[in-house]
Amino acid sequence: MKPKVAIFDLTDCEGCEVQILNSKFIDRILEGVEFLHFRLGQRVNRWEEFDVAFIEGAVITSHELELVKKIREHSKFVVALGSCACFGGIAALNNFKGVNEGKRYVYGENADKVETLYIKPLPEIIKVDFMIRGCPIVPEDFERTVSDLLAGRIPREHTRPVCMDCKSKGNTCLLLEGVECAGPVTYGGCGAPCPSAGMPCDACRGPLEEPQMSAELELLKKIASMDDIVRLFRKYAPMAPLFKEIGGEDR
Repeated sequence: MKPKVAIFDLTDCEGCEVQILNSKFIDRILEGVEFLHFRLGQRVNRWEEFDVAFIEGAVITSHELELVKKIREHSKFVVALGSCACFGGIAALNNFKGVNEGKRYVYGENADKVETLYIKPLPEIIKVDFMIRGCPIVPEDFERTVSDLLAGRIPREHTRPVCMDCKSKGNTCLLLEGVECAGPVTYGGCGAPCPSAGMPCDACRGPLEEPQMSAELELLKKIASMDDIVRLFRKYAPMAPLFKEIGGEDR
């Protein structure tokens, strides 16, 4: 019997799921597991006990809050899929302006009809067994995580910063060129697609376990304003530990 896997999406762009569907590994994954629930990838979905459940997106409504609790109850392993689930993502920017102010800005006179919770990372709401970081995720991380969990292994986190990915590709350091880049303090393993294209790392994979934040801030303050630095660390992983401290908080 094939292991039973589910992928759920909350408030998000579904970009991480698109990465999975477009992955060169998708046929291999489909051969090895049975997707019971994958709204974007199949027409018929059902609830059973899941061996692994992946959750993409941020929890912003009470319905989503109850849904993730239900998923946890019915799953052997739960994996946070992408920056929105891991760290609040783009949606969590609303936390810094105040939930009600954010609703008024977006919905105007209809703001009172819309429910929006203060957004927390998924690991602060339910027990999460592993996180697949990124906006969007790297497909290889998904395939490796599925394989490890179904073999009874907890996947290992990358321990190197994005800078190591840059070095392996021979990229010029953007920080040394005066560009505010979060690569030295951000989890690597992504292959540094942004710096490789001349764009700075914007920390979508969240902070390293022990990042040298003070040294990073010293470098950034020489080339950028504090407002720009705050925006850099609020962008994709605003509720991540350490990044949240830099970004500040306004409920």
